[in-house]
Amino acid sequence: MRIVMKKWTKVVMMTMTMTLCLPATSMLAADKYRVQELKLANEASVSPHGLNSNGDAVGGAGLSHVGDISIFLWQRGPAANQLQRAAGSDYSEAKSINDAGQVAGAMNTKTSMHAFLWTQSSGLRDLGTLAGDSASAAFAVNNAGWIAGSSSGPSGMRAVLWNPQLQAANLGNLPGASESQAFALNDNNDVVGSSGLGDDVHAFVWSQSTGIRDIGTLAGDRSAQALAINNSRQVVGISNGANGSRAFLWTTEDGMQNLGALSGGAYSEATGINEAGEVVGSSSSNMGLRAFLWTAKDGVRDLNTLIPSSSNLVLTGAVAINNNGQILAVGSRQHDLANDREANLDNDHHSGATRAYLLTPIK
Repeated sequence: MRIVMKKWTKVVMMTMTMTLCLPATSMLAADKYRVQELKLANEASVSPHGLNSNGDAVGGAGLSHVGDISIFLWQRGPAANQLQRAAGSDYSEAKSINDAGQVAGAMNTKTSMHAFLWTQSSGLRDLGTLAGDSASAAFAVNNAGWIAGSSSGPSGMRAVLWNPQLQAANLGNLPGASESQAFALNDNNDVVGSSGLGDDVHAFVWSQSTGIRDIGTLAGDRSAQALAINNSRQVVGISNGANGSRAFLWTTEDGMQNLGALSGGAYSEATGINEAGEVVGSSSSNMGLRAFLWTAKDGVRDLNTLIPSSSNLVLTGAVAINNNGQILAVGSRQHDLANDREANLDNDHHSGATRAYLLTPIK
């Protein structure tokens, strides 16, 4: 999952090698959460993307202001693992992990970007592309082993669903659209993403029974992307228009709801939702970019207010939340929140060292 909006562009590959080290744990006496850092060596920047119900996390990592991006897999054991890349590849990034430990993502090959599936038993497997295409990417894998992503070539970019036998199916486009991407799916194989033409891009929900369905944008907006879905078919994402960008929650019964932003913010993006309907994401605020938690009861809350200021970090985005309420977040260390409240950064690999954190609710 990413804090910045996804574009209809290809990823630029970069070169270098990195080594991962043991994760450091800080069992902090937080008001609501204890915080555990998923630490890597050499001051590497980390982009966390996927979290399963076991608290296992995946993403990409690389040295600050340098090239190579590698997969990291963090489990409850003593070490973070670097997964094997394809021969000749200098970029690979994991986007999702299911409860069985299957990992999906994208890697560059000698000629183009390809989606992959990694399992403990089979290692890294290239998912290929739709017939006639040259590139692909995987963004999500569910607990049944189905994978959502995209395939691109001369006909443009198309949303794809791979079955557990790794056969790819084209999910099509919305009427009048030329491209589509699938970013997430639930355990019922309902898929969400975006589809459009140029700047006119709408969020969609796809199911095997109804096909692709336009769920639109927030009122007055021009574009939207659906980024996560739970098994109750609650969908979250981002909607963009002249008045800025806002996180949304969509349901079949109520349509698309604006989740708002933190105080002073003109931007928000929802990137994760669990079965309880708890939503996480990032929002601008009068203190800079911050990770948020949204619930129907409390609305949007800055996650930095739910951990103690003595934790010496700033959380700038939350990318996933599991059914145990654990949150995968990105941020930076070495901040005294009592005196340095306006620290800013993003989670782009070119912006400096960023960190991944697992927040676990204190019962």
